[in-house]
Amino acid sequence: MKKYFLALLLTVACSQESEKIPENLMSREEMVAFLIDSHEMEGRLQTIKIDKDSLALIFHGLESDLYSRHDIDSQQFLDSYHYYLSRVDELGEIYDAVIDSLSLREKTLDGGQ
Repeated sequence: MKKYFLALLLTVACSQESEKIPENLMSREEMVAFLIDSHEMEGRLQTIKIDKDSLALIFHGLESDLYSRHDIDSQQFLDSYHYYLSRVDELGEIYDAVIDSLSLREKTLDGGQ
């Protein structure tokens, strides 16, 4: 996953295309909150031992709930994500916050060990 993310960042960083600011741009804080919830959801799904078709159905339902909870739609997230992809430093800061938050939650769940 990290290799894919880094390759994607490099590709975007090397492109000369300037990205317009989307009208529905999510703030950095909104992106962090959404990505934290999204990664937690994906992590929980990875622990479920069912066939892939059933897991895909569960994922789509949970994904829809996730968008509703954050009061966005998939297009707004994609527009915002693509915008931040063209600003590698900002996206790096967003993911630093996501990783820090998820790491802290993991330590809390593990009893601080």
